[in-house]
Amino acid sequence: MPLFENFKQQKNLIFLSLFLSAICALMLISESFMVIAFGICIFLYGISVLELSFSGLSGIETFLKNTTSSKFKSFLFGLISTFIMQSSGLVSVIAISFLSASLITLGAGLAIIYGTNLGTVSTTWLVAGVGLKTQIIYYAMPLIIIGVIMFFNKSKGIKSGGYFLFSIGLLFLGIHYMKSGFDGIKDTIDLAAYAMDGIKGLLVYTLIGIIVTVLMQSSTATLTLTITALSVGQMSYENAIAIAIGSNVGSTVVAVIGSINANSEGKKLMLGHVIFNIASATIMLCFINSIIPITDFVADFLGIDGSDYSLKLAIFHTLFNLIGIVIFYPLTTRLTILLDRLIKPAQIRSKVITAKFLDEKSIQFVDSALIVLVKEMAHLYENTTSIIAKSISISKNDIDSPLSSQEVIEAKNTPMAIDFDELYNNRFKEVYSQIISYLISASANATEKDIAKFMDIRRGALLLAETLKDVKNIQPNVFKFMSSSNEYIKAEYDKLRVKILHILRVIKRIQDFEIDSKSGLKELRRLYDEYESVQFAPDILLNERKISNKMATSLMNDTDIVKEMTRNLLKIIEIISTRSEDEGEFEIIRRNLMSSKQL
Repeated sequence: MPLFENFKQQKNLIFLSLFLSAICALMLISESFMVIAFGICIFLYGISVLELSFSGLSGIETFLKNTTSSKFKSFLFGLISTFIMQSSGLVSVIAISFLSASLITLGAGLAIIYGTNLGTVSTTWLVAGVGLKTQIIYYAMPLIIIGVIMFFNKSKGIKSGGYFLFSIGLLFLGIHYMKSGFDGIKDTIDLAAYAMDGIKGLLVYTLIGIIVTVLMQSSTATLTLTITALSVGQMSYENAIAIAIGSNVGSTVVAVIGSINANSEGKKLMLGHVIFNIASATIMLCFINSIIPITDFVADFLGIDGSDYSLKLAIFHTLFNLIGIVIFYPLTTRLTILLDRLIKPAQIRSKVITAKFLDEKSIQFVDSALIVLVKEMAHLYENTTSIIAKSISISKNDIDSPLSSQEVIEAKNTPMAIDFDELYNNRFKEVYSQIISYLISASANATEKDIAKFMDIRRGALLLAETLKDVKNIQPNVFKFMSSSNEYIKAEYDKLRVKILHILRVIKRIQDFEIDSKSGLKELRRLYDEYESVQFAPDILLNERKISNKMATSLMNDTDIVKEMTRNLLKIIEIISTRSEDEGEFEIIRRNLMSSKQL
């Protein structure tokens, strides 16, 4: 495996070296090409800064929750947010994040994708209608200056606003340099001489659009580059149309790469995105001879000059996306059913259990990160319960048994064949580590209020880890004495097992909402207080010579450990209950963390 990884790294390094060498050679041949490349780099950096400005704003997740309650609202969200942000990638990431956290439906996610596709036409109109018609650099300079001043402010809101203005200025600056480069390149290289007509040209330039978009990781940059080349006569109108179609398909390749680490729901949305874009492009290619006359008709209707191919390309791009939406929007439910059939939730049966809900998309947004962390904590608790049950030689199903705790323990008087370390490593350790790592990353940019929520989850996870350490300490003695020939020590350890089972049952009743948190806490405190009344049992049995010194010492130590276990589990319930009472919106922590039915 290391050899394979080294080969991949060497191959990537060779490819990067060849690519950089080609770029350097072209820049040496043509100064204008260097200007174009510089403009592309500024434009791409502007897009990344724009995404940063919005991901840093608090409230965007709440806005999404409030605007995706229906398919049409979801579509509008995708349209408007892409129009404002000028980044369909960021909106797609948000949609995947919330779909992964089960905050929106797959149908709503698809509607958002439809909206983002239509929202991207704002870029073509902005570049063709404003960027190429004015001295856009004079708008770029003040935006960059004001933006830089603002993002040095300590206020998170002002800083995000500064990044936004700075990024818009960079986009304008990139457009200016790309246009300047194409204006100059025609003196040395006539790219229009490589124009291709007919079906061959349509297919070749569609492929070029796909490749360029994949390389630049941005359909927005591809379209901007195409429009600027078209505006100075360095590309034919027909070939520019083909590149626009190809850029739409290329953007799905970028989406597929971005969904590699997403959960099954995120992968469904990305597959839907691929199907939508590829099908729309295929339809457009098949009916291109009918769409171009419609584009010309719309241009005439709007009073656009027939030779203004940049604006005509913007019209075509708009029609392209509208036609796809008109076809697919009514088919959203059927597409959802198809995606559910094609992609099933992963049924992991590996030896080591890993996190079920954590994904890289949700980590970028505080609300969705909290949701998936809470779900993962419920998963961790279920695994913890299973290990505790096996450590006192009962099954997890015994917790739900209609028999009394005493009857269950009496029936289970034979030690199970278990390896505690293996159970801990396979069912707890990896999930626990992933939760802590995910939590640290997700809380990096959280507000003080949200940090308190993250810390509650972290404390809960740490308490579960401490509980299992306590269980590990008592497990050997439990198994040793539960089948002992000494009926007195056996009876005392059976009492400890009954107490542990009773604790698990009280928490289970809180989980299933059979009792409220206050009643559950009262019962757990009562069980905790009972340890004080039994602390003298080993001394009494020892004085009466019913148990040995070693037995008495083991019983005293293990009783204290079970008491500590009870205290830890009591703390977890107190954390959840207190937070739920103090903050209504954090009630979901109690419901998800305490509800095993959702797993």
